[in-house]
Amino acid sequence: MAKYRVLVTSWIVDEDHPELERLRAIDCEIQNERRPSHHGEAEMRALIPGVDAVLAASDVYSASVLEAADRLKIIARVGVGYDAIDLKAATARGVVVSTTPGANHEAVADLAFGLILALARQIPLHDRLVREGRWERHTGVDVNGKTLGILGLGKIGKGMARRARGFAMRVVAHDPFWDEEFARSHQVERLDLDDVVRAADFLTLHLPASPDTYHVMNAERLRLMKPTAFLINTARGTLIDEPALDQALRERWIAGAALDVFDKEPPWGSAILQRENAIFSPHVAGFSYQANAQMVRMAVDNVVNVLTGKPPLDCVNPDVLRGR
Repeated sequence: MAKYRVLVTSWIVDEDHPELERLRAIDCEIQNERRPSHHGEAEMRALIPGVDAVLAASDVYSASVLEAADRLKIIARVGVGYDAIDLKAATARGVVVSTTPGANHEAVADLAFGLILALARQIPLHDRLVREGRWERHTGVDVNGKTLGILGLGKIGKGMARRARGFAMRVVAHDPFWDEEFARSHQVERLDLDDVVRAADFLTLHLPASPDTYHVMNAERLRLMKPTAFLINTARGTLIDEPALDQALRERWIAGAALDVFDKEPPWGSAILQRENAIFSPHVAGFSYQANAQMVRMAVDNVVNVLTGKPPLDCVNPDVLRGR
C-alpha cells in the first residue's frame, strides 16, 4: 500500500505525464480524476477523503470540502488562480495552498493579444465564411496606433504592454500596486480606472478575482466605453457582469468582446453565446506546451516538497507554514 495518495484534477496532467513518476518515486498512488471542467463542491467532498495532496484545477475547496479532507496536506494549483479555495479554512486545517506563479503569464498575454487581433480584423467570421463557401469581405479596424487599456498591470498586464509597443499603441493602465519603473521604461500612462475604461480602444482585463474586483465591469462602466471599443477578458469571469455585457453587445454600447473566461463554466445556456459581435474560447489562455510543462513541474515540486517535509516553492497561505 502506497504511503501517500495524490488526487489529480487538473486537465493538463494526463495519466501518463512524466512528472508523475517523481510522485511515484516517493511512494505516491495517483488517482486521476481529470476532466475539462472543474469539480463542484459535492464532487470534491466525495473525492477528497483519504487524499494527501491534490494537483488541482479550479475546483471548489469550500470549508465543507476541507472538513471532509481527513489527510490533506497540500492543494497544489496547476495555475495561478486560487479564488475557489477557502484560504481561511485551509489554513485552519494546516493545508498548504500553492500556485505556479510566472509559469504561464506570457502564454496568457499571447492569447489576449491574439484575441485583440481576432476582434479587430474579424478573423473568426472570415474563417467561417470561407469554410461555408462564401467569399465575403468584412472591413476590420486597425490595431496599430490605437489605445490599449490595461486593468491590472501585473506580469500578464506587463506582457500586454510590451506587445502593444510593437503595434505603436498608446498604453494606459490602472493598478493599485503601481510599478513606476516599468511604466516609465515602457511608456505606460497611469490613469484612474474609469479613465482607462473611457480611453481604451481595446480594454483588456488582468485583475485577480476578489470582492473588490467582482463585476468591476458592470453596466455603468460598460457605458463608459467608446461605442467603437472592444473588451477582452482572459482573467476571471467574475470581473464582468455577464448579463450587462450581453446587453452592451446586443444594443451596441460597445463594438465587441472576447471572453476566455465566464461567470459560470462551461457557460452553456448563457445568452451571451448568441452575440455575433463576440468571440469565445474555453478558458485556455494559460495553456501552451511550454507553459503547461512548467506549471506541472512547479506543482509537482510543491507536492514533493510538502510530502517530504520541505517548504513549497510557493505558498499563498504562509501562516500555515509557521506551525510546521
